[in-house]
Order: sequence, then structure tokens, then C-alpha cells
Amino acid sequence: MGRSDMLRVVTIALLILSVRLVTPGTGWAQQAIPPAPPAAPAPAPADNPPRLTAMAAVAGVVGSFFYIPFKVGAICPALTLASGGSLVVTGGDTATAGYLLRAGCAGTYFITPGMVRGQEEFQGSGAR
Repeated sequence: MGRSDMLRVVTIALLILSVRLVTPGTGWAQQAIPPAPPAAPAPAPADNPPRLTAMAAVAGVVGSFFYIPFKVGAICPALTLASGGSLVVTGGDTATAGYLLRAGCAGTYFITPGMVRGQEEFQGSGAR
């Protein structure tokens, strides 16, 4: 057996092993474990613990740091071009062009701590 054949056999064996390890199921020496009973509901947190508020603020800043350039540099320009293309293709139908323009450039730009905590709605691209 040549070196390339040996490499092929090892690669196939590793592939089979990794697929087997990732696939859920019961092995031959295992018994199926019944699902755990539902846990008691967690106690309601205080309205505004300072630590959670600070963490939400940091998450909002980090999220905005990544989302703003993506929206300003990719989403809005791409849908602006699509809006112009729609005007050309449809012969001036402003309904579709306006929808595309609003979908790309309207909505949320800054992620607030309220959005992170689920208290405000995030109006992403395409939101009405």
C-alpha cells in the first residue's frame, strides 16, 4: 500500500469516526435516558440590577460597533442599488423601489441596552 493509499484510509477512518461522534443516538452499551423533568421556573430578577444594566450597555456598544458599519457599508448601499435597479426594470414603479429603500436604510442603527434586555424592539433591515 502506497503512501497516498494509507493517507486516504486514515482520512476516511477519521471522517467516519467524527461523523459517529457527532451523530446523536444510543450506543450499543448505553441505555436510553428519559428526559429530565421540567425545572421550576427561575425567580424573577429585580427590575434593574446595576450589574445587568451595565452588561446590557456594554453589549449594546459592542453590538452597535459591529452592526452600524455593516448596515451603513453593506445593507443600505446594496438595497439602494437594488431600488434603483427596480426603478429601471419596472419602468418607474416607485412602490417596489421605495420598499427596498426603506427596508435597507430605515430602522435601527444603534443597539440600545433596552433592546439587549428585550424591553425594546429591534427594527432591523426589512422590518416594517
